[in-house]
Amino acid sequence: MRQSSLAVDTVPRRTALRSSKATMPVLRAVSQPAPAWIRMHLAVASTEVFGLRQTMHRVLGELARVYVVNVDYRHGETTLHVEIARADRDAAMHAIMTAFPAAEFGVTTALGDNHVAH
Repeated sequence: MRQSSLAVDTVPRRTALRSSKATMPVLRAVSQPAPAWIRMHLAVASTEVFGLRQTMHRVLGELARVYVVNVDYRHGETTLHVEIARADRDAAMHAIMTAFPAAEFGVTTALGDNHVAH
């Protein structure tokens, strides 16, 4: 699964400019399309899956397309993988931080339009 930084939509690429004297390498930004969907990973110090699911439904509502819950009973921690539209990232993060102040955000993964393929 390819991971990327979603903070930057352009990646500098080294290109050569042809001049009459010499070839000089120059950095130029090449724009790439932003991913439509992202998957956020977060960890919550709780094993009460039913309560976590209810809270996730209440705070995210229609923002979340799908989410997966992994429970680690040994360490008393639940990991949530939430798929949301990239445009809704800020609203979703605010809602999650309000509902779960002690939640730890992990890696955010860029997804394509079809999340089943990932």
